[in-house]
Amino acid sequence: MCKVGLQNKNKQIIIKLSRRGKGENMNRRGNKILNELIWNEKLNISEFKEKYNVQERSIRLDIKGINDDLQKAGLPVISENSEGELELENKRQINIKEFEKFITNYDFYSYTMTKNERHTVLALILLNGREYITVDKLKKEIGVSRNTILSDLQELKIWFEDRDMNLKAKAHVGYTIEASESQIRENILKLLEINSEEYYQNGYMLNIYWNLLLKQVDYAQSFDYLKSILLEEEEDTGVILEDYSFYEAIVELVIMVNRMSREKYLTSFEESGREEIEISSKYPFSKSVLNKIGVKYDIRITEEEILMFTKCLRRKRYLKGERNSANSLDIKVMIAEAIHSISGKLGIDFYLDFGLYDLMVAHMKSAVYRVMNGEVLVNPFKEAIINDYPEILKIVHKELEKLEGFIGKKFSEDEVLFLVLYFASVIEKEKVENNKNKKIPVALVCATGRGTVQFMLAKLKILDDIIEIVSVSSHHNMKEIEQSGAKMIISTIPLPDAVLPSVVIRSPMLDDKDILNIQQKVFELKGQNKEEMELPNIKDINENTGKDIQGAFYQLLSTDRIVLDYPAKDWEEAIKCAGQLLRDSGTVTGQYIDEMVNNVKKHGAYIVVCKGMALPHADSSKGVIKEAASFVRLKKGIEFGSEFNDPVRYVIGMSIKDAESINQAIYDMMMIFGDENNIRKFDELPNEQSVLDMIKSFEKK
Repeated sequence: MCKVGLQNKNKQIIIKLSRRGKGENMNRRGNKILNELIWNEKLNISEFKEKYNVQERSIRLDIKGINDDLQKAGLPVISENSEGELELENKRQINIKEFEKFITNYDFYSYTMTKNERHTVLALILLNGREYITVDKLKKEIGVSRNTILSDLQELKIWFEDRDMNLKAKAHVGYTIEASESQIRENILKLLEINSEEYYQNGYMLNIYWNLLLKQVDYAQSFDYLKSILLEEEEDTGVILEDYSFYEAIVELVIMVNRMSREKYLTSFEESGREEIEISSKYPFSKSVLNKIGVKYDIRITEEEILMFTKCLRRKRYLKGERNSANSLDIKVMIAEAIHSISGKLGIDFYLDFGLYDLMVAHMKSAVYRVMNGEVLVNPFKEAIINDYPEILKIVHKELEKLEGFIGKKFSEDEVLFLVLYFASVIEKEKVENNKNKKIPVALVCATGRGTVQFMLAKLKILDDIIEIVSVSSHHNMKEIEQSGAKMIISTIPLPDAVLPSVVIRSPMLDDKDILNIQQKVFELKGQNKEEMELPNIKDINENTGKDIQGAFYQLLSTDRIVLDYPAKDWEEAIKCAGQLLRDSGTVTGQYIDEMVNNVKKHGAYIVVCKGMALPHADSSKGVIKEAASFVRLKKGIEFGSEFNDPVRYVIGMSIKDAESINQAIYDMMMIFGDENNIRKFDELPNEQSVLDMIKSFEKK
């Protein structure tokens, strides 16, 4: 775990491998060497030399220091054979728990920290301090000089400011952090997580430095019990967390217990999304765990704490029971990908109607939470949809598999058929072109929801040459219909009191018989004889449609947030480049960049929403200052791990607060990057201004 640490705009404070010249005390590199030898039979000394880019002498000094400590602890030492292979002697006879105990016994005086490791420890001490902390106390805790501590604090001040916290100094008293309780906990967790990889993967305490960090939150007092409580709750509920998520949850609970035992409680919980979390299936799990903790440690458990842990649980991944709980932005991105895939399979452009796209996103978000909570939605048009659109049904089923894998649940047939209804409405919308004949103004009366209305409106486009929908209303509001200027009514229910001529359709599906009945009524009103009208077949739809977009994406972008031909070595560096462009323009904090990367580490390459384009993002609560977008064209394609859409050449960073904004922005981007001709044009653009001009050219006039 030698990657991310503390970071600010002017400097990077990164947790790196130290390059010490002496081997008296173990350091991070030495710890990693020991760790690898614990898990592997034999490793050649040349492998370590190459891996850590140091001289062989440095590796041997590390091994000497490790062996001195192992010998004192009565554990097997590292030996080397004639071929330069290293191994732990008699390792098979030693229980892994003995190595774990050996590792956890280290303190700051027997472990050599790098400057950046020291910064992280100091940040944790300050975040978790009860009151003001003196320099002398910090000096004693870390084991370095007063001047070193003062220099460290100056650098840390920038780091705290970058995360909207204040490192306050008071003469003759010391230092303290001014921040909300949620900010403090969030940053404590982050500083622990960036050093926890080995533990989260295998559950063993074999990272000295991480153990030293854990001691700052008093983990020894609660760790084993919290682990047992979480296991007990899994057994009782049948909801089993993945290993990484399980150990992550334990650390989160350690922090909560540490803070609550000091009477440091969350004073509020964000109102937005509160109701959603309260009804979440994870809420009972959270409440049960925290109530047991309250009894054990005699601490007060508040509703805010239960809601916060519920929120944490909803982000976890699960092996059994309820698995992934995605945030709304993740769901929207996944749905955008599904829509794009379905459109490609059917050969139909689903981006003709942004309003319809928005409805689909809203519907699918609701569908996800219904299926996660075991709710059932009955589709009254089930048989008609199955009979009329079998091909669409088959494709939708297939393309939903990725989303189902993400949330860990399968959608019911009724839910899938509602989605088919939305897609079918786009197809119906394309069946005929309007002619310029005089139209009869028509009021549409529907007793069901707006999704059904949207579908009926699309179906009725087939009659655009003879009717114009001037009102959409409920059956009880005849006054509105009369005031609309309508000359006839099309209704899904009988209207005995209607003063206007009306046609009652048999179903919102609007089959050929319903269409013919409407035609006949229109011809009667126009004083014409009934004429036969040929209804176009679904397979004969004209695919030559316009591709105008709404213009939201270009409004979020500016030339200072565009980089061309960036030489990223991997997906993480590509995402960080897109995030740094947002940060440099003051639209996000450093935390947001970390979250963009962590989302991919936790959930995979779902952000690669169409071929060659990735949309990294994070939750708006993780450091969004204002809405913006960044644009990165990579020098060469990078593998993100997407089965169908790699390699990625374009990375679009986004910081979004408003739900409508993200819907529209995703819609815009999919419109642009879903067309290979557009991508080829972007490949050839020479500078940042030409990119922005190109994107502006897609704005709907």
